[in-house]
Amino acid sequence: PFTRTQHRTSKHTMLGSTYDSDQSEEEKPKTEEKKEEGATAAAPKREASPQAKAPAAVPSKGKGKARKGLTDARLQDICKEIREAKSATVVVQVVRRLFDKEWDVRWGAEALQQIAVRSTARTRKEWGQDPGVKKLGERLKKLVAEEKLGLGRVGTDVVLIALDALRRMAYQEAEGQKEALERCLAGLVQDKWQHPVKSLARLFWLGAPIKLKTKDTEGDFTSSLPAQLRARTQELDGTDVGLLLAAMRREGMRDEALLEKVVRRLKTEGIHAGLSATDLVDMAEALCELGAHDEEALRPLGQEILRRRGELSPPESHRVHAAYDTMKLPLPQVWTKPGAVQKRDASELRTTQAFALQEGHEKKRRGNNEVERTSPPRVVRDYKMMSY
Repeated sequence: PFTRTQHRTSKHTMLGSTYDSDQSEEEKPKTEEKKEEGATAAAPKREASPQAKAPAAVPSKGKGKARKGLTDARLQDICKEIREAKSATVVVQVVRRLFDKEWDVRWGAEALQQIAVRSTARTRKEWGQDPGVKKLGERLKKLVAEEKLGLGRVGTDVVLIALDALRRMAYQEAEGQKEALERCLAGLVQDKWQHPVKSLARLFWLGAPIKLKTKDTEGDFTSSLPAQLRARTQELDGTDVGLLLAAMRREGMRDEALLEKVVRRLKTEGIHAGLSATDLVDMAEALCELGAHDEEALRPLGQEILRRRGELSPPESHRVHAAYDTMKLPLPQVWTKPGAVQKRDASELRTTQAFALQEGHEKKRRGNNEVERTSPPRVVRDYKMMSY
């Protein structure tokens, strides 16, 4: 048999209570209330702890630090998509898709330049009024006005691409680009001209209407830059040649040695790839005005113009015909005369055979091979016979 005190202690031990067996029933709730108040008072102290407020964030797998710009791989993909676009319309679609989400001045300058190059004289004006293209031009104008883009040596090339595009799209005049061009010239001189030849050709064209002055330039702009271009004419493509010819049409910008090398470069096969029809017309007019009447350079240019005559507007067609007539080589006669021509190339003697299209050798439409056309239907005046 248990005593009353022992029985009460055993009962509360079985229930898992934490108070002593000597406590009365009235003291039990008070003890529990004190414990609850102690837990409530301790809670704000834990919340006030800075570690509890802002625990250290543990980076998840596959996520690094937040990046400020595009990765190099993503930027290359965007630039590749812009360069390989088949038309200016495709480039504009890329700009609209990525302008707010993945902006970078490098692909922005490339996009506006491609829109200008891949457009005709008429469509270029229409694209210039497009809200998305105008927004792109305004952003580039603000960026090229800054002294530093934070891109190092590449920044000079990017600024020149943007200035080229802004000039072609008529968003900015030459005088408005003078300060930015002088910074680019100083950067090229500081880097000892170790930049792509495209940057040198763009600077030569952009700086032709104005006189550029920099404190770091050794010598005059009109003498130092052409000397660098003369040494690297083998790196020029068709677009670069067009820029140099257009620049040399300006007063005081003609360089005989550079002109001779540029005309020689025009004889290279495939040099006209990537040029618009408008650029081809401008190039023909430049050769006419500069007096560079070399048939070996004029014939391939004229043949390319005739292949793409459908892209020319009536005024452009009239201009190019007038230029070739002035050079005493009518445009329809740019094709090589039929027959064999021998030409010595270093120690080799090469023979070129040209053929003329003869009657009956033209490509026939499908379904017309060896089939005579039927005679036209006869007109029957007898209305009774017509009913049968």
